[in-house]
Amino acid sequence: MKRALLALLLIASCSRPAPKQPAAPAGAGKLPTDIINEQSSLLDISRGAAIVSRTGESMLATSPIYTIDGDLGSFWTPPPHDYPQSIVISLPATSRLDRVGFRSLTALGFEANHVIFERSLDGETWQPLASTTSRHVSEAQWFDVTPAEAAYLRITIPDTKNHGLDARLQSILAHGTETAPRHDPSIDGCWSINGDNAVFAQRGTRATGVVARGRQPLFLDGGTNGRLWRFNWIRGNDYGFTALTLSPDGKHLSALDWHEEAITLFTATPWFGERASCAELAPRDDVPLAVLRRAGHVAFFALQFDANGQLLADTSGDALLALKQTIRSAPVALRLVAHEFRQPDAKRNREVAEREIASLRAALGPDAGRVEFVAAGSDNARQTPATDAARAIYSSVELEVRR
Repeated sequence: MKRALLALLLIASCSRPAPKQPAAPAGAGKLPTDIINEQSSLLDISRGAAIVSRTGESMLATSPIYTIDGDLGSFWTPPPHDYPQSIVISLPATSRLDRVGFRSLTALGFEANHVIFERSLDGETWQPLASTTSRHVSEAQWFDVTPAEAAYLRITIPDTKNHGLDARLQSILAHGTETAPRHDPSIDGCWSINGDNAVFAQRGTRATGVVARGRQPLFLDGGTNGRLWRFNWIRGNDYGFTALTLSPDGKHLSALDWHEEAITLFTATPWFGERASCAELAPRDDVPLAVLRRAGHVAFFALQFDANGQLLADTSGDALLALKQTIRSAPVALRLVAHEFRQPDAKRNREVAEREIASLRAALGPDAGRVEFVAAGSDNARQTPATDAARAIYSSVELEVRR
């Protein structure tokens, strides 16, 4: 009898209609178009900003690095119903700030309420900069501040706008003028990245690296442009790109790691790293050839060009040697393609690419006869980059298999 009664109660409870979820407001899912705010911010990762520390996130897939990635579709969410929460961001260089801001999209109600900004020159001693209250808008929200020097910003969310819903910050923004030269610290040495042991070996502007990842390590090869490290990587049959920045003291790294292509479809995985004791890991020098064989293309990020597209031979020596070795080792027809997406229009993208190709052809010497040269600029792009970080990845010279 008791069993029958329990069964009837269970049936009755299951037959109740599920509570209706609030309908998404009209326009939900459409992102704002004022991306120029992220592109002009000192805190974009492509300019050298780095996440130094954070108190927490609900999961790695909603971590604070998404506040500096330039992508309006990604965001930082603190741990559920656990406030205050803070992050510390290192600026690309010591700067005199006159405005700070953030973006907290309103469509689904996950708005921050108050956002507090503090500044520091050493990352240890903090001074108040601004205490702001979010407006109910999805556009970037800027706040004027008394001009002040900063090398680090600490951003705190003490509460949320809507009870029961946690905050999401799509972007954290800063405007001002760099007052000191950018210091590009060395990546060389041993690290812990997302809890995995890692080692980088830097030679000039080029670095190779390895990250322990289960039974198959991830191997990297890339270079720095003085603000941003760009890497190719390969792990078994998997391959992709990594955009990585270091804090000015060289003790912290943060990165966006894409599988195969640096596009919105393939959401970048966050990397957070700290200096660590060394493990028995050895980078590989044949990563460019391995990626070329697997993907059919590989970027030589350590090749350095000036603003006009002329190869800087003195700082590109190691990358040039790696390029020559890869050309000689690949038993297929190849072409060198200069891609460029950072100029104001397609015409100027192509002009810079033409100068890159001409200077690279001259530097390759006899090996130039082994490849075809193409100055693509932004024409016939394999992918169209949507953020400045992706533009930095795809603005490179790639060795490609001729189809």
